[in-house]
Amino acid sequence: MSTPENAADAISEAAAATAAEPVLELDGLSISMPGRTLVHNCSLRVGAGEAVGLVGESGSGKTLSVRAVAGLLPAYFETGGSIRILGCDISELGARELRELRARRVGMVFQTPRAHLNPLRSIGDFMTEALVTVAGAKPETASARAVELLDEVGITAPARRMRQFPAELSGGLLQRVMIAATLAMDPEILLADEITTALDVTTQEEVMAVIGELRKHRELSMLFITHDLALAGAVTDRVAVMRQGRTIETLRSATMRRDAREEYTRVLMSAALPEGDGGSGSARPNFGSHRSLGAEAGFSPEAPASPEASTGGRRGPDPAQAAPILAVAGLRKTFRVRSAKGGGRETFVAVDDVSLELAPGGSLGSVGESGSGKSTTARIICGLERADAGTVTVAGDDWSSPARGTAARRARAKTVQMVFQDPYQSLDRRQTVRECLAEAIRVHRPRDPRAAVEARTSELMRQVRLDGTLLDARPRSLSGGQRQRVAIARALAADPRILVLDEAVSALDVTTQVEILSLLDAIRRDTGVGLLMITHDLTVIRRLCDRVAVMRAGAIEEYGTADEILDSPRAEYTRLLLDSIPREGWKPRRRRLGRTSAIPVVTAAQPIPDMEDLA
Repeated sequence: MSTPENAADAISEAAAATAAEPVLELDGLSISMPGRTLVHNCSLRVGAGEAVGLVGESGSGKTLSVRAVAGLLPAYFETGGSIRILGCDISELGARELRELRARRVGMVFQTPRAHLNPLRSIGDFMTEALVTVAGAKPETASARAVELLDEVGITAPARRMRQFPAELSGGLLQRVMIAATLAMDPEILLADEITTALDVTTQEEVMAVIGELRKHRELSMLFITHDLALAGAVTDRVAVMRQGRTIETLRSATMRRDAREEYTRVLMSAALPEGDGGSGSARPNFGSHRSLGAEAGFSPEAPASPEASTGGRRGPDPAQAAPILAVAGLRKTFRVRSAKGGGRETFVAVDDVSLELAPGGSLGSVGESGSGKSTTARIICGLERADAGTVTVAGDDWSSPARGTAARRARAKTVQMVFQDPYQSLDRRQTVRECLAEAIRVHRPRDPRAAVEARTSELMRQVRLDGTLLDARPRSLSGGQRQRVAIARALAADPRILVLDEAVSALDVTTQVEILSLLDAIRRDTGVGLLMITHDLTVIRRLCDRVAVMRAGAIEEYGTADEILDSPRAEYTRLLLDSIPREGWKPRRRRLGRTSAIPVVTAAQPIPDMEDLA
């Protein structure tokens, strides 16, 4: 709770904010569902041209508060307090006024773009829909503007992307499409809900630099929800900290480390902004420092606080001495994609001459921008794609050709398992945790009696440090971190020798992310499983991996130990990745050539009517 001193600071901050007329103001906002209050007292204001960060762990009420502003809460939810947009209390507006206000003056970008795009409609349809139906632009004008916006947010070959469908784009590209579509209506306030979670560091810097230009030239205000305190400190003016549905502290971004008084805020910073790190990821994290937060309900309190404590310092085979469990040589994969113009198709090289090795019990990180070929390489290793050329050798066996027959496929699945980025999409929503794990166990141990399956299920729950009371819960009842632990337990059910983790922690808040990384490191030490970590986050690489392959445009740019790559990078691209990591004093910059002026306003020819005119 806030102390009197903190309250004085909050009043001071609020007074500074009122120097500009607030574009958005939440005053004592509460949100409740039948039998439970989820947000108790959320108060903040965002001035014209101001950016305010809203930070906190998963479940703290950040997204619910913003969805209340955008009118996206379920019908059975009730709200209290007040929400004022451009001086208008939305509870006093009629349905038409409110619809116009939200359609034209408020823009929102969501965390999971794939869930908000129609898979049956092209990117061009999505980009031009609002321009044609809301702004009244002609289809040709809307298409030209859409191409311009896609280019502005750093999407290469935007004309071709307009003809593609969501399933053909990576998560990072889809997020940039969402941002471009939101900017098309030239909103006065942008509600950004974890918009950079799926982006690599260079794209994140590019996107934040674009938004920074918009703020500068158009006085675009922004409420920026994130779990990345370093990024929030770099791109916002103030930061509001939420915990358990309450805003507990508001700080100036530039001095938040010095000014933070709440213990909760300090713990968040210790997980996200290690002292002496400087943002380069050079400082080793304190794996156990965040546990007092209790973000992971059901987490075993007696669980060890560090991987060393959990294993007594034991490790698997010495990765430096053992023969590789995985060897990839000369891998190449191409796809036929739609050409930018006409009805033809072009060849797109997704993976080009990739070679790497993973030792038993070792950890290899594959890092690079979206579209660099990381996930395609991982899918080839797991047998989900077939390479055009090159070899994949696992435990001495040639896996270059697809497995033939059910028995061969199961044998490969027992050796290599994959954990995906979004556990909510990768888990069956109809299954309880118990049913999910039992099914995975029976695939590889079909003759085991029921008691053995139940014993193995309990063992997996202990291994991923989940409380047994969650066995009968379904995914919707679990937090993001708990879901990811279930996904890891399901993968471990096969006793794999290699675990492929495709952006497995990128969607998690910073404290949960550190917990999952700690868990993976402990499992590696206990079981000797090799980890192949696909990520765009160099800090994750620093925390978990022994060796690193930096990928760009389908090829390996640099390959070596984590210390060599991160401390003394040889490739200019690796230095660019390191320089793009948010840190104290860091400001996002445009890295690619583009317009130096702000994006033109499509709606300029059609002035937005005043609210009085709509009445």
